[in-house]
Amino acid sequence: MGYAAGSLREPHALLIATHLSLCPDCRAKAAEMDAVGGALLDGLTPVEVAPETLDQVMARLDELVPPKAPPMPADPVLPAPLRAYVGRGIDGIAWKKLGRGISEFRLPIPNTRDYATRLVRIAAGREVPSHGHDGDELTLVLAGGFSDGEHNYRRGDVAGADPTVSHRPVADADSDCVCLTVTEGKLRFSGPFGPLLTYFRG
Repeated sequence: MGYAAGSLREPHALLIATHLSLCPDCRAKAAEMDAVGGALLDGLTPVEVAPETLDQVMARLDELVPPKAPPMPADPVLPAPLRAYVGRGIDGIAWKKLGRGISEFRLPIPNTRDYATRLVRIAAGREVPSHGHDGDELTLVLAGGFSDGEHNYRRGDVAGADPTVSHRPVADADSDCVCLTVTEGKLRFSGPFGPLLTYFRG
């Protein structure tokens, strides 16, 4: 509903838009919510505006239209909404290595200081060190899959975690797992090297 209303923060809106491109059932639900919003707008009482308002709005639109970029080629992993942010296909990403079998690519989304929006790649069979969260985290699987001890998530699935959750995601053994994650605040790693990992991952 927040996505349909346009009230989500940009990282969450991006994750939902990417999920909708992979989930026909959710696309149908989003279309229903759009229709409800349209019906509500139709029911509003019109408000008089100044005669020059239309000309002013049209002039602003001409100013705000960005130059047309060439269409990006399709990618087997990154759906179109996400590819527009990444700026390249999955094979062109400059991954930053975080540990054995784990790497990330942070998306440059401005004005979201409290949130980290990133692609995470986990090698087949590898696990992310056990950790908790300062805030909420959403993880959308783009390729492969992972398990968190309770559920298995595959392409198009979204896993949610809040500050009460501590988990250790493990990539499926058959292929690398690539995810889009939106994390509020810091990750809190446990175990003997937990404080050190938390410091460097802040």
